[in-house]
Amino acid sequence: MARNPRIQVPFSDALYQRIDNYKTANGVATITDAARELIEFALVIKERTLNDDSRTTRELLEELLAKEYQNETTINQIYLHTVDLNKKIEHSQIDFTKEKLKSFKQKAMEKRDRFLNREE
Repeated sequence: MARNPRIQVPFSDALYQRIDNYKTANGVATITDAARELIEFALVIKERTLNDDSRTTRELLEELLAKEYQNETTINQIYLHTVDLNKKIEHSQIDFTKEKLKSFKQKAMEKRDRFLNREE
């Protein structure tokens, strides 16, 4: 009966302890099985990232940050236009507001870039 191939890998005490903690927390029978699960999991992630052209988590979070800045500006503008309950909004004011809202996305992107570059 043929044996499965083996890999002997030395671990630091800290890494060994982390794998042992994983084994205990997940009810894995042996530390070898826990290490095998973790290696297989890591390989699946690495293989997917090589063949995947979708957006990264960082790109998604950057887009969310830009949207949040855009939403913040929009809410501030809405508040400024609705603070006076007796105010009547004219059609020209609506057009002006629509034009102003278009610039919010660009300003949000610029603010996001400044934030990512640690400039603010």
